[in-house]
Formats: sequence, structure tokens, C-alpha cells
Amino acid sequence: MSEPTFENKGTKYLITWPDIKLHAEVSRISMNHESTKCMCIFTSSYEGANPHILQTRLNLESTRGRNDLAKDLATRYQIGQPIDWKAITEYLTVKVLREYEKGEPVILLTSNDETKPLEYLLHPIAPLLKPTVIFGEPGSGKSQLAVVFGMTLCLPWHDNLLKLVPPSKSIVTLFLDYECDPEDVQRQLVSLTKGMGLPYVELYYRRCSLPLAEDIESIRNHVENINAQCLIVDSVSLAAGDDPSKPNVATTYFRQLRQLHITSISLAHTSKSKEPQAKTIFGSVMWEAGARSVWEIQGQEEEDTLDIVLFHRKANLSKRFNPQGYRISYKDNLPIKVSWHNPKEVAEFVEKMSTNDRIIDILKTEGASTMDSICESLDITKNLCKVSLYRLKKKALIVKLPDGTWGLSAKE
Repeated sequence: MSEPTFENKGTKYLITWPDIKLHAEVSRISMNHESTKCMCIFTSSYEGANPHILQTRLNLESTRGRNDLAKDLATRYQIGQPIDWKAITEYLTVKVLREYEKGEPVILLTSNDETKPLEYLLHPIAPLLKPTVIFGEPGSGKSQLAVVFGMTLCLPWHDNLLKLVPPSKSIVTLFLDYECDPEDVQRQLVSLTKGMGLPYVELYYRRCSLPLAEDIESIRNHVENINAQCLIVDSVSLAAGDDPSKPNVATTYFRQLRQLHITSISLAHTSKSKEPQAKTIFGSVMWEAGARSVWEIQGQEEEDTLDIVLFHRKANLSKRFNPQGYRISYKDNLPIKVSWHNPKEVAEFVEKMSTNDRIIDILKTEGASTMDSICESLDITKNLCKVSLYRLKKKALIVKLPDGTWGLSAKE
């Protein structure tokens, strides 16, 4: 037989023996201290043969497993010519194990390398090819806002009212829904399109029930088939498949996302803390550690509107952005409209902003001010104000003027 072809597809391996038109797909590889197991699917493109030959779980390190597999294949696939099944199973197990254990190559990085600035798929929300998490209470507008993000990427909607910056070309988004049904998301898509006067919009949707780690091969296939460049997951508490408070659940989730090489926006719920300033992503701290950018969403509902704000709680690759405010206007049986809304106009949101942000805002609106004036305006102690002022000065965002007042620096 001639040399087989081997393809590494990230989460699966494809092997073809062209002489006998035999194809093997190896996926769902899992390793522990006792074994390395995988799923093997054998198919054929030989004229007159059954296209499907065998699907089985295999321990790649087991000699007995390889021998049993060779015997099973010899019984199932007969094309009138001798086939060395032991050689085939030996090649498959050895090649896959070596490739799996090899991992990513080592590359050399130097201080003389030319670098490019951090890119965003959707500025300032989602850095390109990185995992972003948006977390908040139920009913805070996470799902509707995620649909709007998908619409903005699809069009792309450059003159949007939300101060979002999409790429220059249309981006295919895949919405993985673990909570609702297609009819629910479609209603939002249609209503939002009408409410904001937008043209035809496409959003690829998949209803999910299996945990992401167990469904990753199908998801990868869908991503490749539609050429998706953004993945929205709603929500991680169900996509995780186990107790979110277990660290390994979060690390497994992000490890699977990483293999897809795609920008992702994952929606999550909040922790059980009753103190607003102590809210975090529900579950292990690894949910925050695994994301490169984390936003907390909070909502303030009135009769026909939902004012929401995104607070940038974590930024590994950039500065923390200012709070992003939106207003969702809706009435029964009428189209939904989402627009930019200044979060500083909602008292409940202002109180939840960081002291640093509030000081910057005071200096922008009132000009240079004394420490006493800032303390009085923000209703904070002198000690807290002093610490915040010197932190902002260290970051070169504000300066202390000759007359003792504080003002914005040229940088800000």
C-alpha cells in the first residue's frame, strides 16, 4: 500500500489509505494516567462497498484493542484484495498519539519583532480570536444584546446607534443556544430588525443540549461549514455540563473554545453575592481567569424600557473601557429598538461606577476641582478620594495644578 495521508484538524484527525479507499476519523481524544481513548469512525469510498464500516471507542495505548480492531475491520471490509489490518491499526494509533502529544510548536519571540495593535472583531466588546464573557442577572438584557451584536457583525452596521465598531466586511456569527428555542431568537431578530430599520440580516442558530465539551466536534464542523468567525454561547452555566463552581469545568470549557480558533462571546449568570459591588461570574474564579475580556451587565427596568450598562471588569490585553450604556425600548407587539444611552444619566448606574471613573467624569463636566469639592460631589471620604487621585495621576490621566486643584491631563 502507498503512504496514507494524514490531516490534523485541531480536535480531530483524518487519515486516508488511497489504494483501498479507506478513511478514518479520530476524535474525542481523552487522556488520563491509565489510557488515551478516542472515537474512531471508518468509512469507505470504494465502489460497491458500504460507505460506513465501523464506529467504535478505542484505547490508543492498548495492544489488545488494536488487535481486536484489526479483526473487526477485516470482517467488515472486504474488497477482493489482501489488506494488512495490523499495519493499518498500528499506523493509526502511533501517528495519532504522537500528533496529539506533540501539541503546538515552539516559536521564538524577540523584542525586535514587529507587532500590530490588538484587533477587535467588535470594538470595544470582543477582541479578535479571544474569549469574552458577559455576565449578569436574569432579565438584564444579555440575550437581546448578544443578538444585536450578531446583527451588527453581519451587516456590518457601521453607522449604528450603539457606538460599536464592526469590521469592514460581513462576519458570520453562530449562536449556540442552551436555554431557548429558535422561535424565541427569531422573534427577537425580526423585532430588532424592524425596530431599528435595518435591512435583511442573517444569524446562524443552533439549539444545543449536550455540553460544549461533548459536542465540540459537531460545533467545529458547523463553524467550518458556514465559515463562522464569531461564536455566541447562551449560556455557559448549561454549556459547561457540570457544576460551574468546579475549576476543571471552566478550564475544560475554555480549552475547547481555544481549539476552535474563533472569537467568542459567552453569556453567564452572576454569583449569589447580595452586594452589587461583589458580583462575579457564577461559579469558579476560573471563569474570569479563562476569559481575556469580562463585562458585567446590569439593567434598570422602567415601564416600556430597559436601561442597561456594561461595566468592563477585566481586560488582559487592553485598558479597561468606560461603561457602555444602552436603552432597549419595547412595547407589546411592537418592534424592539436598541440605542445608545448615557449610563451617567441613570443614578443607579452612577453609584456602581468605580471611584476613578466618577472622578474623571467630574473633572470633565466641572473642570479643575479641589479634593474637598470632589469628595462633596461624589459623597466619598477624603482618604478614598486621595488614593484615587494619586492612582489616576500615576496613570497620567490627571494632573495636580499649581493652585492645588486637580484637572485632566492632555492624555485624557
